[in-house]
Amino acid sequence: GCMLHGKLYPLGHIERTEDCYRCSCSQTEMSCCSIFSTPVAYDKENCKVVFNEKSCDYDVVQKNDPSKQCFEVRRV
Repeated sequence: GCMLHGKLYPLGHIERTEDCYRCSCSQTEMSCCSIFSTPVAYDKENCKVVFNEKSCDYDVVQKNDPSKQCFEVRRV
C-alpha cells in the first residue's frame, strides 16, 4: 500500500482520501491531485471562503452571516 499523512491506503485507485485528494497508488509511487476547486471571483468585501470537508469543496459565504451563501462565484 501507500502511506499519505500517516494513513495507509491500498494499491490501486483511491477515489477520495480523508483530506480530499484522488490518488493512484502503485508499488513504486503514489500520485495525487485535489478534488476541490478554489473560488477566485467573489465579493471579497462582503464574503469569505470556508472549506467544506464534507463536500471537499470551498463554500463562499457572507461574512456577517456565514449561514448564507454568496452567489456569482467563479472557480478555477
